[in-house]
Amino acid sequence: MEKQLSVVATILGLVFVGRSLLYAAEANPGKEMFMQYCSSCHGQDGRGDGSVSAFLKVKVPDLTLLKKNNKGIYPLDQVILAIDGRRKLRSHGDPKMPVWGVIFREEVKDPKSAEVTVGSREKAIAEYVATLQR
Repeated sequence: MEKQLSVVATILGLVFVGRSLLYAAEANPGKEMFMQYCSSCHGQDGRGDGSVSAFLKVKVPDLTLLKKNNKGIYPLDQVILAIDGRRKLRSHGDPKMPVWGVIFREEVKDPKSAEVTVGSREKAIAEYVATLQR
């Protein structure tokens, strides 16, 4: 009887772990943050046609062309730096978009982990933008 209960408990445990992994795979924090912070300007598909883009003085870049415009190589580090916005990039010009590095930093409660948290958010968004490339 004990052995049967152990087998049943193991099977139930595997089912719950499997479901958790499935839900974790479906959740994409980079996509969620892109939708929250970026899509109003860049659009849900990253093409620069977000709901507020028509009201901006500058043309919002089409993020789906970053790889194409960079000789077929997605510029992950440059995208992270552009999202962060705290360091001026020659290729990015004057900051026309929000400085997300400052905003993300202000959202973090623990100053010891702030930069790691900010960096992981920026990287997750940049990795999601990589999936939008045409």
